[in-house]
Amino acid sequence: MPRGLRSRSAATPRDAAGTDFFREPSRATAGPRANTITTVQQSMAQFLQPATRERVPDTARVRTPPPLSAAVSVSATTMVTMSDLLQPHASQREADRRARVWLNNLDRQAAVGSRHHIVPRFLLTRFASSSGQLRVRSRTDGAITLRAVGDLAIRDFYTSVADDIGFDSSLESLLSVVEGGAANVLRHHLDLRAFAHPRAFTPEERATIDTFVAMQSVRGMRMRRLIEVVTDYSVKLLNQDQLSKSEAEDLVFVPHPNEHLSVIGALAERGGDVLGRRPMSLVFLDAPLLITGDEPVVTVHSDESPILGHSGDGLSGRGQLSPPEASARGFANADLIMLAVSPSAMMLYGSAAVHRMPHEMRLAGEVAASFAAEHNDRVVAASVDWVAANPAHHAFTSMVMPPPGAVIRVHDNGSAAAAAANATVAGRPIRRLRADDVALRSGGEPV
Repeated sequence: MPRGLRSRSAATPRDAAGTDFFREPSRATAGPRANTITTVQQSMAQFLQPATRERVPDTARVRTPPPLSAAVSVSATTMVTMSDLLQPHASQREADRRARVWLNNLDRQAAVGSRHHIVPRFLLTRFASSSGQLRVRSRTDGAITLRAVGDLAIRDFYTSVADDIGFDSSLESLLSVVEGGAANVLRHHLDLRAFAHPRAFTPEERATIDTFVAMQSVRGMRMRRLIEVVTDYSVKLLNQDQLSKSEAEDLVFVPHPNEHLSVIGALAERGGDVLGRRPMSLVFLDAPLLITGDEPVVTVHSDESPILGHSGDGLSGRGQLSPPEASARGFANADLIMLAVSPSAMMLYGSAAVHRMPHEMRLAGEVAASFAAEHNDRVVAASVDWVAANPAHHAFTSMVMPPPGAVIRVHDNGSAAAAAANATVAGRPIRRLRADDVALRSGGEPV
């Protein structure tokens, strides 16, 4: 078997690029507190097994290898409240206890076959009209449609394949808990303002929001497509002595969706830790100018240089990998991190070097318009499949919609693997969950 085909970590952004997406310069901080959600996901690590990959032709029907075993197995339960699950705890023992209770009372197949929103329904609803509709533009061709919020859901995007039960929808249940916690916090700060004075987020609310934003940044199609492209590049580079030029150009090495699901927890944990060390404000605009997309968490960096990877020596070593769009880069060195939560409101994380920001900021006139325009351009650049706005948004249908760019840029002195990666435009992931995945788990042949 070609080298690297059994390395489960080959597809993770950290291992493939050699760099942690969420690492910031070291600084003195208090020790981390135990997190129940993290513990829940870590408790399932014993079920992870290496994936067997195979060469697959880049044709209309792409063959893929048997999937990993249970990548993430977590779900909601009525025995543990949402707030208990989302909050960090002073001791690892307490986090472990709550995780066990949660896991022992889950229905791991409750949402199998369901349609899942990559961007939560509650968030999309905040941008929709009173009738629940959004104006949507395709990132592929710019086509404009009027669609219901439910139309943007995808079937089984977060369903994994487990050794013991087959299809497992536990991650969707976990995401529902995280989304529910964030929706409740935002409701208090955005919808109940007439009944209470504006106030800063409490530490408990910040923990909930930070978890939500971190998970949202890594749960979407861009991260899954990135893992696919990095896997294909890594395997081709490791096995270039075994692949002809035509094979390197015509074959695609595709990981199972479990590869993505297995890293969401670890990446979100690191992202949440970064967010927790940054100040955050609610920014209110005097007009409904903001849009959203399938990758709504965007960043602003003061420079445009690559921040991932390191220089390699061409064909004999790893190259440099970097996201082509600044808005798709990680949190580590971002000056600002933004998530629009309505057409006129945004959560804005400041630089880690800034220790305090006002809990609310208000922008009006040209300042608000300029701020919204920059944000919207970054949402368009980061999104993979669609962007959306309230149907009444005055400029959405006339916005410039540049074609999607490459999902990643690789610089390794010109290998064929790099050329293939750099020519891969951001788009929907190749691999989707299939009915025969459970049979493949037992060693069956892909069809």
